Amino acid sequence: MNPLTKKIAVIISALVLVSAVAIFITYNIYGIYAKQTDGYSARIMAKTFALPAAYVGNRSVTYTRFLETRDAVERFINSEAGQDVGATMPSENELGQNIMEQLIRQKMVEEFAEKNQVTVSKEEIDQIFEQIVAEAAAQNTTDIAKYLLDNYGWSEQDFRDNVLKPAVMEQKVSAAMAEGGDMYALENELINRRQSEDVVVYLKFE
Repeated sequence: MNPLTKKIAVIISALVLVSAVAIFITYNIYGIYAKQTDGYSARIMAKTFALPAAYVGNRSVTYTRFLETRDAVERFINSEAGQDVGATMPSENELGQNIMEQLIRQKMVEEFAEKNQVTVSKEEIDQIFEQIVAEAAAQNTTDIAKYLLDNYGWSEQDFRDNVLKPAVMEQKVSAAMAEGGDMYALENELINRRQSEDVVVYLKFE
């Protein structure tokens, strides 16, 4: 192969590779935002590039967080614990919309927490978690780590981060905003905030 032919072959190979990568990325991006694709390649891309599922001001709800939350909810509904409490699986779109709205709510609460100088310490979360462990033990659930893993696919830290911290944060923000005499202050502000133009959802739910 003469030098010119070799050079052309290298250029063509590079173009083919770039085209293949572009097609791969485009396919996954479309799948994520149009159909909430949750395959391995989509998950890797979403995590690598921290792809947003929504924005609340400058705070993003990542697609990875959306998928992880959806995974946990689906796992619980299908688990023995979920069946014991009569949990039923909603439609895929209803489930996705409900999870997205909950994650957006958490980000909005974070905004109000910052405005009202409300924080949640690790010690507070640890104390509440220990109370939950004690209550679970009283009901014959002694291995809370196994319970969380079996029913949600979560570690104890996942539970602290995804459930306890947001719940405690909202409770404290609500209390702080109610000091002015309006016990529904936070809820009313959340409703108004949700209508703002800078609260944007990128996922499509049909």
